[in-house]
Amino acid sequence: MSAVRKAFAARGTAVPFIRVLLAMGTLAMPGVSVASDLLGSSRGGSAQWDFCYGKPDGAVLPADPRTLVQPGISNGRAVHFNAFWKNCHVNPEAVQEEGAARTCGELRGRFSRGEGLLTNGHPGVGALFTGTDATRPEAGFGIATFSAAQYNELWRVWGFPFRPDNFDALVAQRYGSGLSTERNPYPLPLQLPNRTNGGSGQLPQMLTQLRNPDGSWSGRMGVTCHACHSGVVGTPSDGPGLGVLMGGGSSLADLDLFLSDLLPLGYPASLATFLNLNRTRGTNNASDINLAFLFPDEEPLTPSEVIGLINSGSTAGMDTPAWWNMGHRPVKFIDGVFPMDAPRVDMVFYTPFLGLFGGIGGPVSEAGQDWMRANGPALNTWVESLKSPPYPLPVNTSLAEQGAVLFHTLDMWAPGRNNAVPRPQGNGSCASCHGAYSPRYVNDPAFLATPALAGMASYIAPLRIIGTDPVRVNTNNAAVQSAGAKNFFGYPQTAGTAQDCGPQNQPHLRGDREHGYLAPPLYGVWATAPYFHNGSVPNVWEVLKPADRKPIWRRVSAPPRWDQPLVIMGFDTSLQRAYDSSRLGWKYDTIACQWRTPWNPAVSPYINCDPGDEFRTPLAQEIMAVLFSNLSASWNILFPPTRTRQQLEDRKIYNTHAFGQDNGGHEFNAVLTDPERLALIEYLKTL
Repeated sequence: MSAVRKAFAARGTAVPFIRVLLAMGTLAMPGVSVASDLLGSSRGGSAQWDFCYGKPDGAVLPADPRTLVQPGISNGRAVHFNAFWKNCHVNPEAVQEEGAARTCGELRGRFSRGEGLLTNGHPGVGALFTGTDATRPEAGFGIATFSAAQYNELWRVWGFPFRPDNFDALVAQRYGSGLSTERNPYPLPLQLPNRTNGGSGQLPQMLTQLRNPDGSWSGRMGVTCHACHSGVVGTPSDGPGLGVLMGGGSSLADLDLFLSDLLPLGYPASLATFLNLNRTRGTNNASDINLAFLFPDEEPLTPSEVIGLINSGSTAGMDTPAWWNMGHRPVKFIDGVFPMDAPRVDMVFYTPFLGLFGGIGGPVSEAGQDWMRANGPALNTWVESLKSPPYPLPVNTSLAEQGAVLFHTLDMWAPGRNNAVPRPQGNGSCASCHGAYSPRYVNDPAFLATPALAGMASYIAPLRIIGTDPVRVNTNNAAVQSAGAKNFFGYPQTAGTAQDCGPQNQPHLRGDREHGYLAPPLYGVWATAPYFHNGSVPNVWEVLKPADRKPIWRRVSAPPRWDQPLVIMGFDTSLQRAYDSSRLGWKYDTIACQWRTPWNPAVSPYINCDPGDEFRTPLAQEIMAVLFSNLSASWNILFPPTRTRQQLEDRKIYNTHAFGQDNGGHEFNAVLTDPERLALIEYLKTL
């Protein structure tokens, strides 16, 4: 063990060595000079966590740079902010939750607890709607978990005549989750978990075996946050931090397929299959959790709030943002709906099941909420410490430096560009929305009020400017906002104060800011394809050149083993085979759409030129409008649970004609030239 890692281990914190090196800036990018005032990257993460490297536990933490993002700080500057930091813990006693850490020792303690909660197989690991203890009544006595016996029978559901020798690898491929090099055990048939140290099987990153309260193995599995938040890019041999990508957002998972496969094996949570959590592999319908807002914590909902919430709509498919950017975002989620200092809502899926039912569940619900109060801040601390991996392939330094200048200074609304899109705030460059990164501009007061704001992005681009699919914004309507303010996850104790931590798009909090989407920081952007909030654009080139976008496309699949040609494989994550370094994204095939006609009636909705074209009569349109706008109904009823091999393969197809999957928007990039796009892409590789 190195001296650096020993120093951190002595403080009781197990820190992956690569994260130490990244935070200390000792890892350089291939082909990139760290001496340039145009290139260089902190890789995201937490400024406070970075501060504590080499510091004693008693060292007092500096102000979190996100707290500086307040009204007026960006006035007249190149980088613009219109969504601001809120302190949800001004009164920790009122919210019954610990406030910000004050010393490096406190921060390390929280990190250690959070790491345990999100480290598969750890004695303190948590899981979906379970917390850390499946035996508790607030966890519904493990209603969201399943047994090793059930898991070991999945091959029968797949139609195999016997258990394949590569069962673990096929699970990972079929459901879209990486196999980590770290141990994540489960017991094989006839194995006892506590006589085999958890078992000799290897679970994918999306699953973990839980522990009993005494630390022994339980033999029960649960779904983890990594199902949506940790994907795969390359292998560990490709470069530092590669392979299973912690916190990079997963564009691989098919949660609906996983749940539907476990349904005949008796997994209660599989009933969520009928809500169709996703219609396309690699996306998720996370806003089904808005249903929890039906259960207020204190003040009851009004009839109009109940009706408005139930009919709020579905966000359809969403692409999960990268965790490693959270330390540079004062607000969270793709529409900036909650303050970043509201940790409960980040980890809502880990809340013990009955804790979701607000005040109506009495002491049992309160116990579930107490679990989140105790663990939410620690979960956030670990998540915010994550760093993006450095780009592992060669970078043209000269071209990247040209791109850095363009990124920060090119005004896409300058005279002669003839940009038809309304102009945003800031200097009209990429940096005006996504933040400043190059030291030259970070240290320029014309860009940022202080260098501490490097990489900070907190501009919610109005829909009339960004132009991307509006379904998500429209879903979080006024009823969702007001109901969320009364819910446990909306910190109702802060309502009416200057630090109101309820949904930030309530009219009295939003003010004159228009509805829109939050421009994210761009650390590690090379590793987070596809792009836009709904994952509708497969690479950065097409983000920058709207005319090149394809209406229907399918990412390349991993090759099956020679003797298993018909198994369902996931997307290919090989950098050598499947990554397009020139366009910065994953390779894909373009698919021609087909029209459903009397002569061609069996067109799959995944390749249909108009997936709703069979509902043309006024009555049918009215019925479909109700279904599509109902959170708890089958918003994607045209995409029912699937069973045939072809239907499962079709779930890999991204059809931008479908509800919520439009790939329009970001059209202001159309004024760029191809050489400018190439330079920008080269620069983005270095972030």
